[in-house]
Amino acid sequence: MDAKSKKAVGAGEETGVRKSHKDVYDLAGQAFQMIDRYETPPYPSTYALWYAYVSRSNEKLVSTVEEMLERGGALSAYEIDEVCKTHLSDSDAQAAQQNIGRQFETQLSAVLTMIQKSVSDNESFAEVLDKIEEDLPQSVTADHIDTILQSLMVENRRMAEQSQALNDGLRQSQRQIEQLNRELEEVRSQSMRDPLTGIANRRAFDARLAAELNSSSEDNSQLCLALADIDHFKKVNDTYGHRVGDEVLKVFATIVSENIKGQDMVARYGGEEFAIILPRTDVRSAFNLIDKIRQQFAKTNLIFKQSRQGLGQITCSFGIASYRPGVDAKTFVEQADRKLYLAKDLGRNQVQADGLTQAAA
Repeated sequence: MDAKSKKAVGAGEETGVRKSHKDVYDLAGQAFQMIDRYETPPYPSTYALWYAYVSRSNEKLVSTVEEMLERGGALSAYEIDEVCKTHLSDSDAQAAQQNIGRQFETQLSAVLTMIQKSVSDNESFAEVLDKIEEDLPQSVTADHIDTILQSLMVENRRMAEQSQALNDGLRQSQRQIEQLNRELEEVRSQSMRDPLTGIANRRAFDARLAAELNSSSEDNSQLCLALADIDHFKKVNDTYGHRVGDEVLKVFATIVSENIKGQDMVARYGGEEFAIILPRTDVRSAFNLIDKIRQQFAKTNLIFKQSRQGLGQITCSFGIASYRPGVDAKTFVEQADRKLYLAKDLGRNQVQADGLTQAAA
């Protein structure tokens, strides 16, 4: 980048008891009041945290939040993320999926009932036809034939109406099941995303890395893993506050996301550490890409909103590991981690990989 890009960063019930709709609305209102009072980011995880807090449905969460409020007077997106991961994430995702599962069961039961009724109606229609077939040889008069025809028309109309009702019901169930599928996919997607940055989380990273290692092992394709750590991030938080720190994390995630492509993946590995999976990429190409990201982030001029003053240069260090057959996920991550710490030890703001080094430009 020839010119420094400028980005502004911000300043600062009892368990098991079924609640009435009014209780739920009241608690929801209280949760939104807490979001506003403490100026916490309006993410779904933020609402989930404050709802659990005001409903007192999770004693450990309540205790943790109160300790944080007493200590700092506010909660950053990072702290909310950590509390949710510790006290809410798994149970909430599981509860949401269980709820959708119950709705699936309801819809499938309704479809089964409609089909059973259709079978019963068809059997009744068949009985009418059998009766007509029995009577037909004896029906030699015009009146008898007219009676049979009237009976056939009545039954035919009844079957047509019932078939239409069945079709309508099945179409409605199809729409509802499709909606449930979308909701389930959204729940799954949210459980694999970092709520602060919007990129993949540690769970998604672990699953993807395992898949890529398996693929590289099978077809002998190249694979690189980069770990990144924002330099002196604690100093940023201590100097400007966690909210500014959160914005720095989001800016970094955006820069990486804008530079990777195809099957590449960036994930928030934890705190200020990120992981970048680069399938079918040799170590030299990975190095060039990661160093481009390093330079772009170092040149980004971050502005503190309250004072309109720059935060100064914020940099990031990287370590890259190249996959070798037989290496498991734990060892692969450790290899990248060792390179990352080498970059830190040698002065930060650089990329370290096997046989390749790039210090600050």
